[in-house]
Amino acid sequence: MKFAGLGAVLALVLSASGASALAATHTIVYGPGACAGGCVNDGDQISELFGSVPDVAVQNLRLADGYVPVDGGLNYWPGDFSGSSVAYVEDSSGTTRGAVALFNNNLGGGYITLVSADFGGYPNAAVDIGWELFSTTGTISTGSVTTNPTALTTVNFNVTAAYNQPIVLIFGPDAYNGGVQNIVFRFDSTLPGAVPEPTTWALMIAGFGLAGASLRRRVRATA
Repeated sequence: MKFAGLGAVLALVLSASGASALAATHTIVYGPGACAGGCVNDGDQISELFGSVPDVAVQNLRLADGYVPVDGGLNYWPGDFSGSSVAYVEDSSGTTRGAVALFNNNLGGGYITLVSADFGGYPNAAVDIGWELFSTTGTISTGSVTTNPTALTTVNFNVTAAYNQPIVLIFGPDAYNGGVQNIVFRFDSTLPGAVPEPTTWALMIAGFGLAGASLRRRVRATA
């Protein structure tokens, strides 16, 4: 798999700035408030920076085949993914991945740990979902999970990125029928010092000159 391009991009989008804290654990919950102005319709786009906190900038991304970021980001679905709402990708091609990137945004420096995430399958089904943890140095860990049709399935990662480095959760390649929820991460600060902060992925995508991905709407399952 071609991770070199994404790794280079992650390295290039780092610049200095941020806030400070000692240690904190956070959970990204994709609910009706995840979209700008509120998620009104099935498949509404989740805000790119939803889930960000003072110490960690979060970006919700869509990756085309080859792990290239494209327009569209993640989408919100209010139910039917193992009985839960999730973040997923509104693209039924079966080759598009979802990604949640966590960037250090603390002036004092520190570490980001991806603790766990829940996965759901559509329509309330057992779906095989691959996952990868990625940073500027490349792949940290990989695995897969088969979802429970009636309840979200938790994967415990407990993986810490290198000092001042981002960590990215990638899921797919079928991120249309497999979604993510309740992403738990922790920030631990260390000795004071300059630390990078991400610029927006929108600028990076513009630099690549990428076109938006085609979307296909889904019909929500009924009982």
